Amino acid sequence: MNRRRGEKTRRREAGARPTDPSRPGPDRLKRPPQFDNWLSQQLRSLYDPVLEEPLPDDLMKMLEDGANSTDKPKEDKDR
Repeated sequence: MNRRRGEKTRRREAGARPTDPSRPGPDRLKRPPQFDNWLSQQLRSLYDPVLEEPLPDDLMKMLEDGANSTDKPKEDKDR
């Protein structure tokens, strides 16, 4: 946090707490675990076949060329 000397910090609103990623949110507590299991199975059945497909040759060539390149990456002008 970059603050100048003497600059006051903002106080959090009453009751506001920083979110802790290890604690489940209130909506997560309401959902039964069976739903999570069902959703996980459905997503796996949908995406597992896609993950098993081979990469296209042109994409593999680009990846190999990039891995073998000793040049510095070009700067992206859009950023």
